[in-house]
Amino acid sequence: MDLGEIGRTLAERLRDWAGSGWSDAVLQLSMGTSGSVAAWTDQPDQHNGRALIDILHGAYPQDRPPAAYEVQLRADGTYRFATSADASTLAPVRFEFDPDFRCPQRPAPGMPRPAGIEPTSAPTDPAAVREVSALVEEFAERYTAITGHAPDWEPGRSEEEIAAAEARIQARLPEDLRALYRLIGWDSGETGLLGYYAHDSLDTVVENYHYSLPGAYRGAAFDPPPHSADVVFEAVPPSRIKRLSRNDWWLSFGGNHSDQWIAVDLDPAEGGRSGQVIEHGDEVARLLASSVTEMLADVVAALRAGRFTRHEGDPRLEIQAAFHDVPYENHVLLVRDVAKLDLAAEISTEDPEVVQSCHLSDGIDVDLATLEPLGGLRELGAHRMRTVVPNVAGLPLLESLTISAARVGLDALVGHPTLWDLTLHHLAHPVDLSPLATLPNLTRLAIDGLDIPAIDQLVQLKALRVLTLDATQLTRLLATGHRLPQLAALTITGRVLLAEAVGFLRQLRGADVHLEEFTGSLRPSD
Repeated sequence: MDLGEIGRTLAERLRDWAGSGWSDAVLQLSMGTSGSVAAWTDQPDQHNGRALIDILHGAYPQDRPPAAYEVQLRADGTYRFATSADASTLAPVRFEFDPDFRCPQRPAPGMPRPAGIEPTSAPTDPAAVREVSALVEEFAERYTAITGHAPDWEPGRSEEEIAAAEARIQARLPEDLRALYRLIGWDSGETGLLGYYAHDSLDTVVENYHYSLPGAYRGAAFDPPPHSADVVFEAVPPSRIKRLSRNDWWLSFGGNHSDQWIAVDLDPAEGGRSGQVIEHGDEVARLLASSVTEMLADVVAALRAGRFTRHEGDPRLEIQAAFHDVPYENHVLLVRDVAKLDLAAEISTEDPEVVQSCHLSDGIDVDLATLEPLGGLRELGAHRMRTVVPNVAGLPLLESLTISAARVGLDALVGHPTLWDLTLHHLAHPVDLSPLATLPNLTRLAIDGLDIPAIDQLVQLKALRVLTLDATQLTRLLATGHRLPQLAALTITGRVLLAEAVGFLRQLRGADVHLEEFTGSLRPSD
């Protein structure tokens, strides 16, 4: 399908979606790593009610390279079709100028390998083999006595097979994990040998390591884009695991069916131990055991004490090992209807060492100094407020602040040392950005939709790398002659046509930005 055919097909689908009663309609389609689709007409909410994504099914060949596509259609059937691979993300427009940029605590792959974990030709430590063998044998005996059959385990792997896997991930596995693989190649029956988790085959370990970002859980193949990467929260306990979104030297080797993965940590924090076992995934990373051996010992101890459940017909044992006893601690605090509450009393029962994120909603006049007892906060949001005084000097770890309010006094933010992410929404007054120039680490800022009289104050934000503006704000900024060359990424919100996006990109970077345009007309019977 050539570009002309794509344009006509998209125009036909847009007309189907738009229904009747409109004069002009627009369809925007972004195809790439972060795809998006949007459409609108000059009549609010005027369309035939069918889901846009359903109407577009099959209209675009999936084998084409990433690009943005746009159709502007008139009711008489004439249309203009445009496409660009340079301005490839619309609705909203996003430009990425520095693909190597990372938000804080989100390292790029290629982290230095810690000393002492390089692959070697040495066989597995015999002492580790003896210790792990004793635990595995006792587990197998007790499992067989309970279930009436031996555990369903894949045969162990040879030293050569383990060494080959290590060569592919460029790290030697801890001796006790090597010993486990010498004995059991894969706990395919999920017998309970590692409690609610089970270890994968070596082939799967290597595949996952290279499929995803190294040290990430299965499926995390890409870093979040700069505009949406969240704050990385402190691990549990913080002294043992580094506060990172991922680590090249967290080697995932198993998990459960709840998107929780276990890894041996070969690059621990100062108080940790190489080879410790951690659980990671979408939630905060947490320590399970100081070693694989300790996990096995906890499981066997639970079997000895009768702390297990067996369901008839299920080969798995639910073993209540000690490492499962760590209570779940919710690091996110949500406080709703703040106007009806005594906020200080509401937070007084919370553990400041646990809560790292707090979101308040539906208040009247709120001074964020009230939250100072939660000294471990790294993320804070105040939503649907009338007035917010962002006194956060007493929150020395705060990194991200989102405020949606009619009035905000930014002077209260002056000099905050760790705040790197600030989002402001719905302010009903002109905003002076000069206090933000005192924030040494302000890396990401979203101010679209606000009245910023001196938009060129953005130039004073020396640490700024990621910015969200609306098209009017950006037009005014460019009119001052400033291009913000330090930006790694820019988002432009609102309904921005592709030709406008290309124009912005040409002004911002002066590069040769390609835009192809075609015109056509649909017959009434099309």
